[in-house]
Amino acid sequence: MLFKEIQGNNIIKKQLIDSVFNDRVSHSQLLNGKCGSAKLQLAIAYAQFLNCSSRLEEDSCGTCSSCTKYESLTHPDLHLIFPVIKSNSSKVSISDNFVDLWRDYILDNPYGSLNGWIDLLSTQTNKLATGGIYKEEANVLHKKLAFKNYEAQYRVIIIWMPEKMNLESSNSLLKLLEEPPKGTVFLLISENIDLLIATIKSRLQIIQVHDFTLEDMINYFPYKGKSEILKLKKITNSSLGQMITYFQNDIEDDNFLENFTLWMRYVYKVDIINISNWVDEMSQTGKVKQRLFLIYATKMIRECLIINFSSNTLLRVNEEEYKFVTKFASFINEENSISIFETLELTIKSIDRNASPKILFFELSLKMIKFLKVKSKFVNK
Repeated sequence: MLFKEIQGNNIIKKQLIDSVFNDRVSHSQLLNGKCGSAKLQLAIAYAQFLNCSSRLEEDSCGTCSSCTKYESLTHPDLHLIFPVIKSNSSKVSISDNFVDLWRDYILDNPYGSLNGWIDLLSTQTNKLATGGIYKEEANVLHKKLAFKNYEAQYRVIIIWMPEKMNLESSNSLLKLLEEPPKGTVFLLISENIDLLIATIKSRLQIIQVHDFTLEDMINYFPYKGKSEILKLKKITNSSLGQMITYFQNDIEDDNFLENFTLWMRYVYKVDIINISNWVDEMSQTGKVKQRLFLIYATKMIRECLIINFSSNTLLRVNEEEYKFVTKFASFINEENSISIFETLELTIKSIDRNASPKILFFELSLKMIKFLKVKSKFVNK
């Protein structure tokens, strides 16, 4: 990964590059950013730059032996740690057992999400789990670091989603983060540093990675129209990973608002016949579009909550969406919103695990009928 392949965050790129040229490489760093931001790719580009044998002024050369190995994430001095599923067998639960699958996942979509990775793991192993980084991982890493670097000046350990470390693995890594072996750099990639224990955070140089701007996204998708990118940016909450998935599957533009409005109308009227017809149509659209529609539904429920309990300046809707949420918001309240969010999220996960979309969307519709009948306990005076 080259820095020039990453849109935006130019100040951070310069900061990382200057740290190498000024011989001020911090041995324990954390890049924090939202889902779909460039945090992992900046870390990979930085690791590649650290070990490039023919560094340029603003980037790696991209052609030396080290760069070639980094392009495929197979450099022998690059160690990858990420959440895995706990095994019930005698096999230890460590990243090395899933590293080929993780490499393929990230190389296919450089901005892939934790949920996407766990869903892929669950499908591959036929086990439902939230994923974690366990003590066995720390034990294996201690053994690896007892040896000298294989060929590079810097041995790089990338820990993706360190907030998934349990307490045992966190405590086991404390000493390494504070005083790693010579020539070793830790790069932690997080979406929520508040979930890390204080002693871990205190040992890290924290870099806040910014979201992609609309201009960044237009540059990333030069073959797409601005209006299409802007629309999808709102639907995915600026997650470049979800946008890549959308465009990779060559999905035609869809009117999510019209579809969501129809669905809610049928649900409100308990119109089972039209719900069944709607479910039949949704089940034919394909997994990616089904997933994006559910993400859009989650967004619209969130906008209704903002209308009810916050400032309208926080809304992220267009004119047509605003007309809808101002009317529909009265059906969303503190009593049913959590249940709706949880049910939508569970349905998304079930879609990813190849459950029957017809059954899922019909069951979801029946639950929404129940949820929309729940009244708020607060009485307006």
